[in-house]
Amino acid sequence: MRGRYADKTIVLVEETRFFRETVEEALRGAGFRVLAAATAPKGRQLLEAEGHRVDLLVLDLHLSPVDGFDLLEHLRHLEPLHHPPILAMLLGLEIEEAVQQLRGLEVVGVQDKRAAFAQIVYRVAALVNPRGGKERATVRVPLGVPVNYTVGRWQSQGIVFNLSKTGIFLSTDLPVEAGHRLQLQFILPGVPRLFELSGVIVWTASGPGGMTPSGMGVKFLDVDAATESQLAAFVKLEVQRLSPPPVPGRATP
Repeated sequence: MRGRYADKTIVLVEETRFFRETVEEALRGAGFRVLAAATAPKGRQLLEAEGHRVDLLVLDLHLSPVDGFDLLEHLRHLEPLHHPPILAMLLGLEIEEAVQQLRGLEVVGVQDKRAAFAQIVYRVAALVNPRGGKERATVRVPLGVPVNYTVGRWQSQGIVFNLSKTGIFLSTDLPVEAGHRLQLQFILPGVPRLFELSGVIVWTASGPGGMTPSGMGVKFLDVDAATESQLAAFVKLEVQRLSPPPVPGRATP
């Protein structure tokens, strides 16, 4: 997974140290180049230095009023070439108020900070992944359901951290090396069946003490058409559920 987004630059402007460092760690762990700032003036300096190289600005809407206003005004006066797309993060702020603050800017998403730890990598990856590009375009959604898995004769349980129609990230404290096959059993919310699937471990990750969990990237094997259709339908519904309402005044791409 590392290096996949090495050419993508994310500017993160977030006041709270714990939240800033945790999100930065998660994005760096996914391979992004991350430039972080604790204040709006520092964020402005990063934007001015990086210019059109910024692929996404992840912006805390709860910056102190003076600093936040200054940064938003600065963004409004940038030339289109230097106007970065924005993923706005909010907590307890009404969406209507957020829309007013962001009116006239290139807002591509609104993220509730209460769910950011589970969703931030997925949201950022979806926003910077170019349409029609050569990168894997399979949509993944954050989850959090238990999964039983068997590797050879060894049985254990983990968490489905995210899911696509072709595989999962299986969060576990005891990841197995890539190349091993395994059997999976899990239930998806709202889907009245037990999924019993085979898979192969394609990569492993270890993140002790951080937000990025240890675990295994698993690719499903020999999935029948009906099961793949159910997985795809579940992912589509989750994408719709997690997506913010469209921002008035911004054309839908």
